[in-house]
Amino acid sequence: MSAGANKRLLTEITKLKALSTNPDPSSVRFLLDKSPIDDPSGAARAGAGNSSQNIILGRVLPTSSIYNQAAYQIEIKLPPEFPFKPPEVRFITSIYHPNVDEQGKICVDLLNSNETWKPTAPLVDVIKAVVELIDNPKIDHALNADIANEYTTNRPEFDRKATAMVKKHGLPRS
Repeated sequence: MSAGANKRLLTEITKLKALSTNPDPSSVRFLLDKSPIDDPSGAARAGAGNSSQNIILGRVLPTSSIYNQAAYQIEIKLPPEFPFKPPEVRFITSIYHPNVDEQGKICVDLLNSNETWKPTAPLVDVIKAVVELIDNPKIDHALNADIANEYTTNRPEFDRKATAMVKKHGLPRS
């Protein structure tokens, strides 16, 4: 990684850390669990074949009903071409949501194409986009059609299943 890329990564990690202590109750919160800066030995990187891909682990804290009962760990993979290519984001914590598939993959507009991703986009905006999607599902862009159908046609059953998943898999919010 070049010196410029290291500086950018350090700046991004510092901004992500700041999200955990922001006193504004309306702001997005993110708890950084592990970053390449904290662990320069490479343990926070993908397997040996992908040693140039940095991985950030942290917990998002949604604010919507049901999801505001817990935190959810996400993995942010920064490709070697970052910031010119967007990061890949997936949920590590299981979550019952129409926009998250069984493998934890999430479809966030900001990350999906060269038209929406800009190299100047900060990782804080990625976190905000993920939390926004969890708090306000986009049924028209669901990754799980069955859950999306349940969300729109049988909301009490969706709420019951989502709450059960939160209680079973949700992480502490602090």
